[in-house]
Amino acid sequence: MKGNIVLSRMPQFFQYKRIWLGMILVLFLSAIIFWQIDSNSTLTLTIDGKEVAVVNGEGIVNQTIDQIKSDLEESGMPIAGYDNQIAYIKGNTRGKDPISETSLHALLKDELNWQTECWKIKIDGKPDLYMQSEDAAKQALKLIKEYYLPDEGITQELEKIAFVEEVSIQKELSSIVTLHTPETAVEAMVKGLNKIIQHTVVKGDTLWAIALDNNMTVDELKEINTELTSDFLKLGQSLNLVKVEPLLTVVATIKTTAEEKIQYKTTYESDDTLWRGQQRVKKSGEYGQREVTYRITRENDHEINREILQENIITEPVTQIVLQGTKRMLASRGDGGTGKLAWPLRGRITSPYGKYRGSWGVHSGVDIDGVVGDPIYSAEDGVVLDARYQGLYGRCIIIDHGNGLSTLYAHLNEYKVTTGQKVSRGDLIGTVGLTGRTTGSHLHFEVRVNTKHTNPMNYLN
Repeated sequence: MKGNIVLSRMPQFFQYKRIWLGMILVLFLSAIIFWQIDSNSTLTLTIDGKEVAVVNGEGIVNQTIDQIKSDLEESGMPIAGYDNQIAYIKGNTRGKDPISETSLHALLKDELNWQTECWKIKIDGKPDLYMQSEDAAKQALKLIKEYYLPDEGITQELEKIAFVEEVSIQKELSSIVTLHTPETAVEAMVKGLNKIIQHTVVKGDTLWAIALDNNMTVDELKEINTELTSDFLKLGQSLNLVKVEPLLTVVATIKTTAEEKIQYKTTYESDDTLWRGQQRVKKSGEYGQREVTYRITRENDHEINREILQENIITEPVTQIVLQGTKRMLASRGDGGTGKLAWPLRGRITSPYGKYRGSWGVHSGVDIDGVVGDPIYSAEDGVVLDARYQGLYGRCIIIDHGNGLSTLYAHLNEYKVTTGQKVSRGDLIGTVGLTGRTTGSHLHFEVRVNTKHTNPMNYLN
C-alpha cells in the first residue's frame, strides 16, 4: 500500500521539477537579454574624466579601439595600448544623439594617447627625441653631424667630429604623436623645440618699441638676432622673438684646401692738379691667387679656430697706385663777404638767400648751379655732424666749424664723408645731385650761426 502511494506521487515530483527548471531557464535568458540591452544602451563616454561623446554601449567603443589598434599596426607601428582612463556614465543621455561609428573612430584615434615601443635619443640635460626605430635614431645622429660640416674648399678631410653632450639611444614606450623622422629630429636638434616666433618690421618700428611690446630688452633682442649690427631696421626684415637653443652641440675638426684671392696693397701719390679730397687711380691693382690648406674647428655653425697648415702662392698681387689731390679751392668771387668760408662749388647763383618763393617760403640759403656728379667741397675745417637723407633736403651734410658756425649742403647725389669725420677746408665731401625737393641739379648751401640761418654771402669771399 505504501509503495503504491510513493509511486503515485513520483509524477507530481517530476512535474514540480520541470516547473523549477523552466523558471531558472527563464531567469537565465532574461539576464542575458538584460545584459545585452544594458551593454548596448546609450552611455556617456569619458576619457580621463572628460565627457567626450554619447555612445551606443561599451561594445561599440571596444570594437572601435580594436579596429584602430589593428590599423596602426598594419601601418608598421606596433601598439602597446594607451595610457588614458576610459569610463562610462549611465543616464542623462535623453535627447542626445549617439556619435556615429565614423566620428567615434576619429575621436578615439585623436583623443587616446596611443603608446608604441620606440627608441629615444637621450641628450644630457635636454628634452628627449623619440624615433620609430633604432635605425632612425642612428640616422638622425649621422645627419646632424653632416648638417654642420662646412661647404667650402677644393678638398675636405674630416679629422674629428663629436658631440659635446652625453648622447645615447634607449628603448622605451612613447606616445605615437611625439615620434620624429630623422629629418624632423635634425631640425629639432638645430633649432630646439621652442616654437619660433617672428616679427616682420613695418613702418615706424624701432628696436625699443618691438622689445617693449614683447616684454624684452633691446640687448635681449640683439642677442637673439645676431645679424643686427646697428639700431637701424629695414621694412620687411624678420626678427626672432624667441631665442633658438640647439639641443645638441657638434664639434668638428676639418682639414680643407681652397684657392683664395690675395688682396692687393694701395699706395698714394700727391698730385697738385687735383683738388683736395679728389682721387684718381693711376694704376689699377690686381688680386693675387693662392692655394691654402687650413685646419678648421667648428662648434655647430660657429668657427672657433682656423689654422693655416700650408700656403702656396700661385700669382702675386699687383699694387694699386692712387693719385691724391693737394690743390685747394681759392675764393672765386668778389661779392663783399668776409672770406671766412670758401666756395663749396663753382657755379652761378640760381636762387639767392632770403628770396620769397611762394609755397616754398623764404629761401634759407643760396642755390649754386651744378651738374649731377660735380664735386662739392667743405667750406672750412670742421667735423661732420650729419650725413644722411633729410626730407626736402634729400641727401644732406652738415659740418660744424666751431664757435656756433655750421654749414649745410643739400640735394647731394652721393656722400664722400661720414658722420663724425674730421674735414679740412677744400676737402671733397660729396657730389651735386637731384635728391629731395628740387626742380634741377644744384647745391643748396646754408650758413647757420648758433643754429639760425644767415646770409651765406656775408661769409663767402
